[in-house]
Amino acid sequence: MNLQKAIRQLELKLGTVIDLEVLHPAFAEMPELQLAPDQYHHHGDFCRWAKKQPGGINACAANKARSRKVALRGRPFWGFCPKGVWDYAQPVLFDGELAAVIYLGYLLPPGHEFAPGWNGRRPGELSRERRREIGSYADFLATYVRLELECYRESVTGRGKKRDDSYYLDQCRHFIERSYHQNPALSDLAEILHVNVNYLGGVIRRVAGKGFRELLADRRLQEAEHLLEHFHGKYSIGEIGRKCGFPDSNYFCTVFRKRTGLSPREFIRRHEADESESERNGDDG
Repeated sequence: MNLQKAIRQLELKLGTVIDLEVLHPAFAEMPELQLAPDQYHHHGDFCRWAKKQPGGINACAANKARSRKVALRGRPFWGFCPKGVWDYAQPVLFDGELAAVIYLGYLLPPGHEFAPGWNGRRPGELSRERRREIGSYADFLATYVRLELECYRESVTGRGKKRDDSYYLDQCRHFIERSYHQNPALSDLAEILHVNVNYLGGVIRRVAGKGFRELLADRRLQEAEHLLEHFHGKYSIGEIGRKCGFPDSNYFCTVFRKRTGLSPREFIRRHEADESESERNGDDG
């Protein structure tokens, strides 16, 4: 069983949400450690909603940054997000450095005041027994990850440490894929890969023909087009922008028009016209 499947099974068993902040290149290289896109960030229904609120993504990112600093101590800890949801954080240290932080939770203590404005299902209830069980399984996941990292280290030692340029571009694409909806920075990736940020940026531009920010914008706009085509009746333009990493709807519309030549609403109308044309042609056939 790989890490992705193990996490899914534990979520069902514990009634929690589990996600990882990954800080080691092995998570992009080893199939055993690769996760589903939603497993790289908090994905409870309330968390998804909260991030769509004004300032939500930035508040979540700042809270994660604080957690990462605490995780450097190497000891498990727990706490509440700015919206009042409880999480248990399990640092994974490897070779003296922080390789990942495993978050288990999306729970509320009994009688805990919850964020106003949310009309969906409340997160699960936290009990003393549940907290002990979460701590036990968090330690299990951390042990599993460390064992896989040991295997990775042996494989790297066997092939030597020199990396070709395509390796750094692959790492960049993986990094963007798991974090485009947040606020990723090239310096974060450089820290994970233990390389100079200017060197990394130069390699990416040389190999891809585009810089990091351009690649990030491409991925965000690709997702935006998909959501505008298939979910424009469910989400507003602003919501779609926030889901793709654009916290401000005006900025989203500006970037979208610059890249496509159309505003988001014009893009939707063109898509609907194309679909109607295809249906008429199908009927005629």
